Amino acid sequence: MPTARRTAVPPPLPGRPTSTQEAWIEDLCRQLFVSFTRADHHLKGEQYVRGLLTAPGRKSIRNIARTLEDTGAAQRLHHFICNAPWNWRAVREALSEYLVRHARPRSWVVRPMLIPKSGTNSVGVHRRFVPATGQLVNGQLAYGLWYAGRSLVAPVDWRLHLPSPDPGSFVLSDEGVARVLSLARRSACPDTEELPPVVWDSQMHHAADVLGALAPLGLPVMARTPGSLPLHLVDRYGRPSHRGALTAQRVLAAPERFGLPVHNVAPGVRAVLARVAPARTGEGGNGGELLLYAQRYEGLEAYDGQGAGDYDGRGTGVRADFWLTTPTRKAPAELHLLTRTAAHVARDSVRTGGRTGLRDFEGRSYDGWHRHMTLASVAYVVQSLTALDAVRSAREAQRSRTPAPAYEPAYAPVPHAPHGPGRRACELPLTLVG
Repeated sequence: MPTARRTAVPPPLPGRPTSTQEAWIEDLCRQLFVSFTRADHHLKGEQYVRGLLTAPGRKSIRNIARTLEDTGAAQRLHHFICNAPWNWRAVREALSEYLVRHARPRSWVVRPMLIPKSGTNSVGVHRRFVPATGQLVNGQLAYGLWYAGRSLVAPVDWRLHLPSPDPGSFVLSDEGVARVLSLARRSACPDTEELPPVVWDSQMHHAADVLGALAPLGLPVMARTPGSLPLHLVDRYGRPSHRGALTAQRVLAAPERFGLPVHNVAPGVRAVLARVAPARTGEGGNGGELLLYAQRYEGLEAYDGQGAGDYDGRGTGVRADFWLTTPTRKAPAELHLLTRTAAHVARDSVRTGGRTGLRDFEGRSYDGWHRHMTLASVAYVVQSLTALDAVRSAREAQRSRTPAPAYEPAYAPVPHAPHGPGRRACELPLTLVG
């Protein structure tokens, strides 16, 4: 940033960027585009990010070009996004490193994002079944990896899910994220006591398989699962209960029947934590011990409605969440906070993501989709950091009617860290692409 003291106001969208927002644009583009080998690529990348933040309506290439007031801008930006030879993977890695250098993430959140499309002129468009609504929707399905810090969440990587010839195959249906999260071993650091957990917020019947694939890496994982998932309760000796398989909903509906304590993890939220093993056909429930974390929202005010919520199984219409997690010493209240982070991502991906063009790319270019999503993620971070400055400024103004003194922002630009073989393994970010 050019100075330590900045005027922080909420950025008007659409419109010209504020001075604070413009400073963040310049700082991020300077550090994230270091892999660009051509000066015009750096210029077009900065123009595209600025246009994502200021263009009215949909953040299409045409609308972004209109903000430049140049008749030839649309063609040049289209070539830059769809055909120019710049490496979007390198920009995403630099974005992850930028955020990690600011603050160690509290967790990484994996979440699917459905992008409805009216036609078939965009890459990856197919008719898909949406469990939350019970409807078939025409659109794209993307998986995002989100950085989740103390005061900021932001997407750092994306994978576009392309349907396979074998729709019943778990590996193909979720390969986008499952394959990439194996790269989490890059985050392993010998002198680190605890790794940030991965919260997999995708309601599916394969949550146990996801955890089974990631647990050997030593990565703490928490995966959302449907309440209808059959499970075996496990006793203190690690043996499956003789009661047979039970659904997660039944465990939450009558925890006292199984000798499970109920925890008040938040106002209006009651939770149960149980040792379980997945009920696999032909395996007698010996699929590896996991923990079931189930929480019930006693009132609508406790349920934010942003997650892929289920029901508690009592037939009362009460909303509930069900999660499987690798063995952990975290208290139920701490696990609840991780689910709140996932809800924050779900909510923010709609609100801020809509303002920065996460769902607005149109075109049949696979690389073009990835380049647009990369720059939209950069714009997302700019928007979030600018908003944090506005909140900090407003709090300072409330504490005193006199001009606020110079302060250290919650997220200040960090010096550029050059790439090199000497970087420790724990400093490498997670990524969704090879």
